[in-house]
Amino acid sequence: MSQTDSAQRVRAPHEALTVEPEPTTTLKSAGGPVLLVDNLSDTGWTPAVAARLLRRAGAEGVWPLVLAVQG
Repeated sequence: MSQTDSAQRVRAPHEALTVEPEPTTTLKSAGGPVLLVDNLSDTGWTPAVAARLLRRAGAEGVWPLVLAVQG
């Protein structure tokens, strides 16, 4: 991703990520946090947006784990 302003960096994950209805039911009944694994992060927006979507879908909590950071 090019080095652009924060508004453009956060827009891409918002447009690309969704939580389907079936996992939403599972998230609500899991009774614990979700481990969110991202293989590479350059801005941190993708795991942040994904965690927000998972919390809104019913996850009790989200533990993000980024395997590599670029930049």
